[in-house]
Amino acid sequence: MKLFQRNKNMTGDRPEPTRAVRRLRHQLDEAHDVHALADDPLLAVVNADRLRVSISRSLWWFLAIGLGFTTTGVHDFLAGHLTPTDPLWWGAWLVEPALAGILITVLRWESEMLARGQRVDDDPVVKLKRLLLAATLITNVWSAVSPSKGPVSAGNVFLHVVIPVVVFLLAEVMPIVQQRCVAVRDAALREAARRDPVRRDDAPDSPPVTTAPAPTVSSVSPDPLAGLRLPPPMRATLTARMDELGRPLTAPEVSELLRLPADFAARVADQLAA
Repeated sequence: MKLFQRNKNMTGDRPEPTRAVRRLRHQLDEAHDVHALADDPLLAVVNADRLRVSISRSLWWFLAIGLGFTTTGVHDFLAGHLTPTDPLWWGAWLVEPALAGILITVLRWESEMLARGQRVDDDPVVKLKRLLLAATLITNVWSAVSPSKGPVSAGNVFLHVVIPVVVFLLAEVMPIVQQRCVAVRDAALREAARRDPVRRDDAPDSPPVTTAPAPTVSSVSPDPLAGLRLPPPMRATLTARMDELGRPLTAPEVSELLRLPADFAARVADQLAA
């Protein structure tokens, strides 16, 4: 029996792996797959956009809370000495929401422009934001230092100074958040293009094509996505779909086909339609 076992080992026969070995091999294969997916630069693109959207929503929420608090200071400044029977007492509640609405609209536009790679540092825009926030700060501080009713409270003065300042700084930070997230996304796109930069139409010394295909979207515009530097597999997917439909793709179609964020899918669709 011992001689048989030794001959079995010499012939290279291996015993059946145990359950623990099979489980570890399965986990190792899964770890390789997860690492390959996590290391894909396109995943970094999606994560950067998701992070930008998540942080932006949180900042908008806290900005709205801060502006809700400053509304009380503006109302007290304008109509703290009046009674609810006076129409101005009710109208004063609308002043700060109106100013805040203008500010939020400007910030939304600025964020969208930055998400599309357009800087917004024009002097009128900066002056408008600072004027709106300065008006909120002055009215809140004045109402806290000289309240319409009761004595001056140090805590109330502190809050009516700090919260408008925080709102002002938050309005300045939000565009920076948008810009940095977009920069990270664009860097991930460049990395994806660097890893797979070779395209068939860029190959050196390639012989000319002697037969002309039927006019399609891809033959009329050989590379409509050159400005976005998408990886060749994504280009091929878009081109095949456009050839099938016989027209450029819309932003929702691009987003569904490539699983891209809505804003980046809109850029791709605009490039296709150009």
